[in-house]
Amino acid sequence: MITSVNPKQILSREQLLKERDSGFDRCIDVRISRIRKKLEADPSNPRLIKTVYGAGYMLTT
Repeated sequence: MITSVNPKQILSREQLLKERDSGFDRCIDVRISRIRKKLEADPSNPRLIKTVYGAGYMLTT
């Protein structure tokens, strides 16, 4: 369980999926995409949730 997230902290896909026992490897990517569509002015150029390739996702401020 992720109790708190600090800005600029990278969370791996494994950390984000810790609570779920999902057999789908890419389901977290779909969830992040849906969150971006709701939060971002331009989801194709995200400013709030950045992808850190090879590491995970980072919340920016």
